[in-house]
Amino acid sequence: MKTKILLLFCCFLSVATFAQNRLDATYKQNFKTVALSKDQAGNLIIKKWVVPIRYKVYTGKVAYSSTEIDSIFSQVKALTSLDIAPAKSNDEVNFSVFLGSKNDFNAQIPSAIAQSFSQLGGTYYKFNGKGEIYQAIDLITIPNFSDQLAARSTIRKSIIKLFGFFTPLENSPSSVFYSQNNNVVKFDSYDTFLIRLLYGPRFTPGMTATQLDEVLGKM
Repeated sequence: MKTKILLLFCCFLSVATFAQNRLDATYKQNFKTVALSKDQAGNLIIKKWVVPIRYKVYTGKVAYSSTEIDSIFSQVKALTSLDIAPAKSNDEVNFSVFLGSKNDFNAQIPSAIAQSFSQLGGTYYKFNGKGEIYQAIDLITIPNFSDQLAARSTIRKSIIKLFGFFTPLENSPSSVFYSQNNNVVKFDSYDTFLIRLLYGPRFTPGMTATQLDEVLGKM
């Protein structure tokens, strides 16, 4: 409870800070970078979840506690106001987190989807014609990490990516959205700002780059 209250306070503080002035060009460009990705036709659009998320964590041969992953989803729930909870049955799972090597999960990952992953892991997602994400699969090859901090950082960065942040930033070394390994294990104030902005009412799934620019121009 204390963690959730502190997170909400930080979110309020970060939004209040950024709201004092109009967004400058860097904030706008960074938001465009992380929020836009290509649709089936190659057009840049916003993709985000609107349906309830029911997640499940699968552990391979190397045991890894799911407590921190539960915490990450709890934080994202607070930032996005999405309906997020652990799945009660396999039938309702639409966000799968696999911790282990690719070969550990032959029974759980369909072969057609498994082709999207390498031995280093990867992410996979589906979205409809409206830009609404409705399925996500995250494969994180825990055995490849000798450093626990690097593993924790990769898990956080990989999970938040599947919420619609598919393009990394090149100019924010302290951000969870940074393209390089930076051992980030929490969302800083800038990260929370970007997450809340995407999942705020101004931006809807399927919005084009032009439509996004029109909204940002008023901010």
